[in-house]
Amino acid sequence: MSLLHFSHEHPLVSIESHSHEIEKVYCSGCGELVSGSSFGCVKCGFYLHRQCTEAPAEMNHPFHRNHNLNLLTRNPYGGRCICDFCGKTCENFVYHCSCNLDFHIKCALFSHSIGEKRNAEFEDIPRIDPSINTGNVTEELKKAECFACWKPLLDS
Repeated sequence: MSLLHFSHEHPLVSIESHSHEIEKVYCSGCGELVSGSSFGCVKCGFYLHRQCTEAPAEMNHPFHRNHNLNLLTRNPYGGRCICDFCGKTCENFVYHCSCNLDFHIKCALFSHSIGEKRNAEFEDIPRIDPSINTGNVTEELKKAECFACWKPLLDS
C-alpha cells in the first residue's frame, strides 16, 4: 500500500515494522525513532509514524477554540519555535495558529485526546468559576494567562 502525503514529493510505502538492529530511522514528523508500522520513502530516507501520517492537516483543538491549528512541515518563524504545550523547541512538524500558538505534532495529538475526553466530563459544569469575583479584579488576576495560548484569562 502506498499514499501521497503533503509533506513529501514521492509516494510513501507502508512498512509493517522496523528492526532497530539493522537500521535506525527517525520520523520526519515528530523526530522520534520509528518503530512499529509506518510509511516511508526508501529512496529519500523519509519516514513517518502511522500516527504522524494520519494526523489531520487542520485541527480544532479543545485548548484553543478561537482558531484552527494548521499542520506545518517546519517551523513557521524562520527563527526559534517553542511548543506551547511542553516548552521544547519545535524542529519537525508543528501545529501552528495565526495567533502564534504552536504545538509539536505529538503534543497536539496527545493534548487534543485529553481535552476531548475532559470536555465531555465537564459539560454540566458552569463556565464561570463562582469563586472569581470579576467585579474586584486584582493585579494578580489581570496578569494570569492561559497556559496554552498565553492570553489573559479574563479575556475568555
